[in-house]
Amino acid sequence: MNRNLILVTVLFIVLFIGVSYIYVLDNPVEINIQATIGNTTTTTAPVTTTTTAPVTTTTTIPTTTTTIEVSQEQEEVTINTNSEEDTEIYKGEFTSFDGFEGENQLRLNELVASLPDELRKSVESSVIFVNGCHSYAATILERCPFGVWDSAGTFADGTVNSKWKLSVWVSNKAFANNREYDTLLHETSHALSYLTRNCINPEGEKKRIEAQEFFGSEELFADALAIYYGGDYAYYRENIVLQDSEREFLDNYIALCCEN
Repeated sequence: MNRNLILVTVLFIVLFIGVSYIYVLDNPVEINIQATIGNTTTTTAPVTTTTTAPVTTTTTIPTTTTTIEVSQEQEEVTINTNSEEDTEIYKGEFTSFDGFEGENQLRLNELVASLPDELRKSVESSVIFVNGCHSYAATILERCPFGVWDSAGTFADGTVNSKWKLSVWVSNKAFANNREYDTLLHETSHALSYLTRNCINPEGEKKRIEAQEFFGSEELFADALAIYYGGDYAYYRENIVLQDSEREFLDNYIALCCEN
């Protein structure tokens, strides 16, 4: 009796296990594992991302865009729209220049007119002022700079003699970062330096070379000129205060080399 009961029990257990095994095979268990990874911020060179909604327009420069500026040095993001609503757009010869942007050309013209008279009159008959991202500078730097002084009229491939010889460029990036006047003043100082390159001091030496040696480089000379003409920002100098000897040197330079 007991042996029969044990046998029946064993058979029942075997049968139950078999049925359960078949059920599991036919109905596999689904396990979902989800991992959430936090946002990682990576510092990159300044870039511009432009998003344009599909539109039909007869205006080619500029189109309505939203520009996101990431400034590595300033650690900030500036988002600007260049909507054409209620905005007068420049329509002139610069529109054919490589790198011309134009959204701020009229504003740039106003800033040029506001330069100190002595500086402006020394360059305005020879130099053109362009709102744009200079194509060759952007190529060699792999980003758009705030500004460029181009005496040779340089194309994107490095060849020269373009229509923009003797040109100062101030980019939209400079405007987006509120550095447009500082940039204009610095690049115009380079223009003044270049235009006076043949000025000779009483010792028979070129005054521009003397200035570069006195201040330490062409960039430091341009910074000093920018401060001399009222600028309050320096791109290469460690300070924005001219020493008496520096101011005296520039007084003599302007008196000797600038006809105006």
